[in-house]
Amino acid sequence: TTTAERLAHAFPVLTPELITLVRTGKVYSLAVMHTPGMLAPGPMQTYSLWPHMRHGDLSDLRPASAAAEVISMSTHVGTHIDALCHIGEHQSAAGEPDPTGTVRLYAGENASVTAHSVADVHGQAYLSIADMPPIITRAVLLDVARCKGVDVLPPAYMITRQDVQATLSAQGTEVRPGTAVLIRTGFYQHLAAGDPLYRDAIAGIGLDAAQFLFEQGMILAGADNMTVEAVPPLDHAVHRFLLTHHGVTHLENLYLEQLGCDQVYECLLIVTPLRLQGATGSWVHPIAIA
Repeated sequence: TTTAERLAHAFPVLTPELITLVRTGKVYSLAVMHTPGMLAPGPMQTYSLWPHMRHGDLSDLRPASAAAEVISMSTHVGTHIDALCHIGEHQSAAGEPDPTGTVRLYAGENASVTAHSVADVHGQAYLSIADMPPIITRAVLLDVARCKGVDVLPPAYMITRQDVQATLSAQGTEVRPGTAVLIRTGFYQHLAAGDPLYRDAIAGIGLDAAQFLFEQGMILAGADNMTVEAVPPLDHAVHRFLLTHHGVTHLENLYLEQLGCDQVYECLLIVTPLRLQGATGSWVHPIAIA
């Protein structure tokens, strides 16, 4: 089988067991609002909208009328999911991290491909977001901020393995194989306020926390921040471990405030990436059903 075919089988199908996660039937939107000039990673283009066709412009439609617009932004702005080709790692010939080495991408456990060999003027030819299947799976919320007794974690706070374990214990929550993990830091509040802390001093998981969650069976990592992991540092150690080495995707810029307020720690998660050929990510509107 190809890596794309293996990816298609990485997420559970809708089973009777998954359906039992639906108890109240309440549906939660986990997407943030896209607004002009919203905070975005430094190299990325933020959200912009231009009216392209105004009501009344097309006389041949009368008595009907139509309006439309053009939107421009990076696929990694707002609530989005990463394709497995989004983050690579400079590696030596022995496969070890090496800033002077060749950039390599995920190609299955203990396998990789060179980034330059699978990209062209049309974007990524290997494991672009067009290869990401619709996702329906069990998800757990880890409200680390609540567990630590704060509304928002401190700037650049690195969530440890011990923090994750304490949160799981306090909530009575379990991460098991096939689980998506949604981490609430409270940082959405910085995004809503337009505070540059949201971009420049991100609270998120550290590598040891990511390794622990992966060992427990996490198949998707999400958070209410821009990167899932703590930034700084900028070396993207969590992305490299999860995406580049193990094929575990990320959901970023999630809205988790209502889930946290209602203390919904287990739910059914549905995510449907757009089929954008050649793209390294996709805007999504994830929903959780309690």
